[in-house]
Amino acid sequence: MNKLDIILAYLSSEKSLFLSAGIIGSVSLVAGLLFLMFSNHKSFAITMIVLGILEMAVMFPTYIKYQQKIDTKIATYESGIPAFTKAEIINTEKALKSFFRLKLTYGILIVLLILTMSFLNSKSVLFGVFTALILHLSFAITIDNFGEKYTNKYLIELLKN
Repeated sequence: MNKLDIILAYLSSEKSLFLSAGIIGSVSLVAGLLFLMFSNHKSFAITMIVLGILEMAVMFPTYIKYQQKIDTKIATYESGIPAFTKAEIINTEKALKSFFRLKLTYGILIVLLILTMSFLNSKSVLFGVFTALILHLSFAITIDNFGEKYTNKYLIELLKN
């Protein structure tokens, strides 16, 4: 695999993660609507709807505009700028640190929300809100795990070449 193929594979995987997050937002919206119509868990349903809309509002436009980032990165690579690989390595190492911090933060939030829920009535509005937040945080950790995996592979390939 040449370096351009490695860059394209990484950027495609990153673009797929944005699409996945947008799809999870869509599923959240639909699940929230179904819970709103067919259950008594209104706070859970409304939180799922709000979080779904927020995810879709952020992730789908990023996914759609992502081709521009790919084109810019490829043009920079093809222009033969010698500092390209060095800059990519630095940015990739920063991204890996960010994945760790994000997953740690999400994990701590999940634990805190669960501990707080143990003191709440299961019919409480906050119980439903916290349950929806925990679901979304766990999906975020899952997506970040894949992102970290692809980013790590990309870094290894950059360091080889």
